[in-house]
Amino acid sequence: MAHNLNKPNSSVARSNNRYILMGLLTLCGAQLGQAAEIKIGVSLSIPPYVIQATNSGLELELLNQALAVKGHTASIHYLPLARTFHELREGKLDGIINIKDGMLDNVFYSNVAITYQNCAISLEANHFNINNIDDLKNKQVVSFQRASSLLGEEFAKMVKANSGYQEQARQVQQVYMLMKHRADVVVMDKNIFKYYLKQAYLEGKLTEKDLKQQAICHQIFPPTEYKFAFLSEQIRDDFNAGLKQITQDGSLVALQEKYRRLMSLENEAEASTKLTEPKIIKNDSY
Repeated sequence: MAHNLNKPNSSVARSNNRYILMGLLTLCGAQLGQAAEIKIGVSLSIPPYVIQATNSGLELELLNQALAVKGHTASIHYLPLARTFHELREGKLDGIINIKDGMLDNVFYSNVAITYQNCAISLEANHFNINNIDDLKNKQVVSFQRASSLLGEEFAKMVKANSGYQEQARQVQQVYMLMKHRADVVVMDKNIFKYYLKQAYLEGKLTEKDLKQQAICHQIFPPTEYKFAFLSEQIRDDFNAGLKQITQDGSLVALQEKYRRLMSLENEAEASTKLTEPKIIKNDSY
C-alpha cells in the first residue's frame, strides 16, 4: 500500500519540534532500560494480518512478541491512513506499521517485518492461461480498492484497456464473486483470500459445493515487503532485536502456523460428511 507523504515545510516547524521531542522522550526511557508502552498507528483491518474486532492478527502478534523481548508493550490505535501519518508527525504516535522506505521523513525504519503476496486468483475449472498481467485484459477482473494505482504501470495499463475491471472496498466481496462465478479473476493477497474464504463458509455464505472448487494463484506479481517505522531509534533497534530473536527461537514459525490453521478448513472437513480438506489455493508455495 504505497502512499507518499510530502516533506514538512517551514509552516509546520512547531509540529516538527514536538515530533522530535516526543521521539527523544521515548528514546531516553528506552536508553535507561525502562519498558515502554509504544503507541502504534494501524490504518486498516486486514485479516489475517490485522483483525481489529479482536485486536489480533499475524502482524499485531508479531509486533507484540518482538517488542516484548525488550519488555515493551504495544498500544494499538486504529486510525485512517492519513491521520496515522499526521499523528506520528505530531508525536501522538510512536510508530506505524506497513511502511516502505521513503514514505516518511524523520523516522527510523525497521527491518522487513511482513511480506504480502498478491495473486491473480482464478478457478481451476476455467483453465485460464495467466502468465503475466497482460493476460488479464480480456477477463472480468475484480481487485482490491486502489489496486489500479498501487500495482504498477503495467497493471494500470491493463485496467484502462479492460472494460470488465472493477474494484471492491470489501475484500470478502472478491471471494464471493469468484466462487459464485461473477468474476473470472480476483487480484488480492493470497492469505486474505484464504481467510475470507473460510469466514464466508462459516457464515453460511458459501456452501460445501462452492468450497470444492479449486482456486489457483497465478504468480504474476512480486512480493510486497513492509517495514515498521518508529520515532525512536532505540525502540526501532529493540524491535529489530526482538524480531531476530523470535525468528531464531521458533516463536515466529509457531505464530505463522497458528494463522495457517486459522485459515485452514481441516477442522471443518473432519466435522463434515461432504467436505474434504482441499488445498485452498494451488501454487501457494512462494
